[in-house]
Amino acid sequence: MKVTQYSVNEAGLNEIKEFLAANHKKGGDHFTREMLQAWAADAEFQLSEGNPATIEIRSFDSVSGATVEYRISAEGLDSEIIEIEE
Repeated sequence: MKVTQYSVNEAGLNEIKEFLAANHKKGGDHFTREMLQAWAADAEFQLSEGNPATIEIRSFDSVSGATVEYRISAEGLDSEIIEIEE
């Protein structure tokens, strides 16, 4: 069986950083590359569950005080078709 596996690419990491800079109380400079990759892993998990590639800032961490969600664009994702055994 062939399935498509998605991963967040460099453009997607930049999207995440910009989103955090605009919406997270700690700002974009707080987040290291490793932290951005952890956010990307959350989006990749969502994709593996059949959901859009989204990340979410909880209400108490957002500058607005409300939960904020971001969907990574198609340009921010790479895809690969892989063969899995059934």
